[in-house]
Amino acid sequence: MKEKIKRLLTEKRFDELIRLSCSESRILSTLISLTYDKKSLMSWRAIEAVGLVSKEIARTRPELVRNTVGRLLWMIRDESGGIGWSSPEMLGEIVRNNTEQFSDIAPIIVSFLEEDMLAAGVLRAIGRIGQANPGLVKHAMPAILPYLHSPDPVLRGLAAWAIGEIGSAGAIRELEKLQDDISSITIYEEGELREKTVGELARSSIKKLSSIVSR
Repeated sequence: MKEKIKRLLTEKRFDELIRLSCSESRILSTLISLTYDKKSLMSWRAIEAVGLVSKEIARTRPELVRNTVGRLLWMIRDESGGIGWSSPEMLGEIVRNNTEQFSDIAPIIVSFLEEDMLAAGVLRAIGRIGQANPGLVKHAMPAILPYLHSPDPVLRGLAAWAIGEIGSAGAIRELEKLQDDISSITIYEEGELREKTVGELARSSIKKLSSIVSR
């Protein structure tokens, strides 16, 4: 089963993974086991698939998804030995795909933004939730804004991207300061890993926010 799931991820066949979840109860656990290498495209696709599969499973077995959420939250905590560094991203995908059933998890994810080792994953999760339901994460804006000035380009870039996904137009002025930032980061989108500069991400968010203002 694990090899089949890896093949489907490699071929980006998310629809088949969703169908597989109807008959394979351990698919969430298997996907989680594939998410530990953030440099691997397969890991990122597994993270995305956790959310897609959770939506299908939650239709008939919401308790199974709720148990997975509990496991991921436990993995973040110290007693897990630090193995849960992909947990914020997976939790974000679950909330993104189940905004009504798991809206209570959004503020918990945001609360981990203060943890340095988790900040990148939390910013990613906030942005992804913001794409589906910005109201669940807009309260995080005061905590996100300082990351626009982080010495770490990954955090600057993800913060700039997340703000655009949330739709907080009041941050345009701060984003404008990053337009010429040529630091490059790797970001996962549309099933692929892509190199983008912080400036590119900032300009993209400014464009999105400007369209909101002009409506």
